Amino acid sequence: GCKESALQDIAPASNCYFETYIKGSAAKSTVFRADVHEAFRDVDIEVNRILAADRSSSTPLQHQYGYSVFCFAEDDWVIQAASATNHSVNYVAPASPNRVTLAKAGVMNTAIGMQTTLDDSPPSFTLLKMTDPTASNTKIMVTFSLNEAGTAYCRPVRSGTDEAVAKLHINAIISSGWSAAHAGAGSAATTFEVKGLSPSQTPLSEAVQYDVFCWAKDNARDSSGYLRPQYMLQSYVEAATTNTSAPGGGITSRVWV
Repeated sequence: GCKESALQDIAPASNCYFETYIKGSAAKSTVFRADVHEAFRDVDIEVNRILAADRSSSTPLQHQYGYSVFCFAEDDWVIQAASATNHSVNYVAPASPNRVTLAKAGVMNTAIGMQTTLDDSPPSFTLLKMTDPTASNTKIMVTFSLNEAGTAYCRPVRSGTDEAVAKLHINAIISSGWSAAHAGAGSAATTFEVKGLSPSQTPLSEAVQYDVFCWAKDNARDSSGYLRPQYMLQSYVEAATTNTSAPGGGITSRVWV
């Protein structure tokens, strides 16, 4: 797309001419507009794609990404003048409507400020494994990575028990208190220890197998900077991790202590 500094009002046939670019292209699904039939009337306009600088293509807006928003407006003077019942003897049909200038569009852009799209996708594990479970007889070491910045929570239950068979609910995993943060894609994996069914309960038993349930939430924020986290679904938590490097779920079964 066109950057703020590239928008221009000198050459209509060139890339990033502000009126042409803001009005968009119907063929590229980037026409975002509303007719305002009276002054001081509020309207909502949804924008979901960005047009390439040369107007040859468009792409969907990215999740949790900052965008600078420019708006363009023009009046209906041409239509109103031509439709008048009576014209002055000196009437000359207007050639074009009255348009907002690039400078005025820039003032509105400043007033709108940077708009950050929301993150509507829950995080997922890109790595989830129990690091050498035979190395300790008092704890389980969980190593994980997320596809975006967030926090993971894990809780063990004895393998084969009713609790393990019925699957743990998310609230039960969170209440265990065992958790750690991860910086997201491209960051080193995070490792943290799980030493009991929860920090205040009986420690893990030696020579016992446990099913470890893990869940995570991300650090998504809204356009105002407030936290708006997305959460892994219960169905994801209940899926088995068949491959530690592509887990596809949150359960690691039969981990020895």
